[in-house]
Amino acid sequence: MTERLVGPRLPDFRTLVLDVALRVRMKRKNRSRVVTAEGLRIGARRFRESMARIKQPPFVSIDATTSGGRPAEWVQLRDGASAPKNGSKRVVLYFHGGGFFMSSPVEHRGLTWRMAKACSARVLAVDYRKAPDHAFPAWLDDAVAAYKELLAGGHEPSDIVVSGDSAGGNIALALAHRARREGLPMPGKLVLFSPWADLACQGQSFHSNARRDAMFNPGAVRALGSFLTHGRDAFDPEVSPAYADFRGFPDMLVFAGSTEVFLDDARTVARRAREAGVQAELHVYRHMPHVFPMFAAVIPSVKGAFTTVQRFVDA
Repeated sequence: MTERLVGPRLPDFRTLVLDVALRVRMKRKNRSRVVTAEGLRIGARRFRESMARIKQPPFVSIDATTSGGRPAEWVQLRDGASAPKNGSKRVVLYFHGGGFFMSSPVEHRGLTWRMAKACSARVLAVDYRKAPDHAFPAWLDDAVAAYKELLAGGHEPSDIVVSGDSAGGNIALALAHRARREGLPMPGKLVLFSPWADLACQGQSFHSNARRDAMFNPGAVRALGSFLTHGRDAFDPEVSPAYADFRGFPDMLVFAGSTEVFLDDARTVARRAREAGVQAELHVYRHMPHVFPMFAAVIPSVKGAFTTVQRFVDA
């Protein structure tokens, strides 16, 4: 499999409404190519305030904890649907997106509880350190510390699914790279939603999807990438895992939306992984935006992505 296109050729009404809403609420408001520390703090605060009213369903259990010295939470379903099957100790280690500067596990519970259900496992979502108060490799160090803690706690590497969306997808891939570099056992599988894997923003989709992307202006994304990599090599495989040597990486499942500027990040990761002998699936959903499974509550058709996740982790 090279790339599987999913969904109808023409967008349905719900998809069109979502596209318009995202353009009004996100793309029109995020055009600046000037990134400052204070601007990132303001953006992070506004995002947190805008998401404050969103609640998880009553059948979802959230337990605060710490992981690798960072705040974290365990997410599972109260009805036992997320209990591991056949005596497995499977766990999902999840890293949320947010451009490395905003969001937290709280705002990503719509993804993490669905991952708990799809994987029949508890999800450990980590609130890693972020810009502008912290710089690379802070978020990766936090991810590796959480992974080591799971291993020390008795979880078999093969039982750990490492997952993330956008910036979190980058972190998931970089964690695998660091694990190999340090001689740690690899996790069992990787599940990535629209990974921002190239902070140098070299993908052709930054041009071809510049107008089609309902959420992001390519110039603003490039500016953020430059801010985050200032003084660093943007092509370092732990900064931009799209340039990693994928030999020995776990099997991976990658999702992307056909209209997002990050599409070629997902394509590059899947292609380079397959070239390195890794089993890598790429599912591109037509007309869908960045991290489209976040919108499963309003676009029922994208729930099929979690069925794909279930098949992948159970294989």
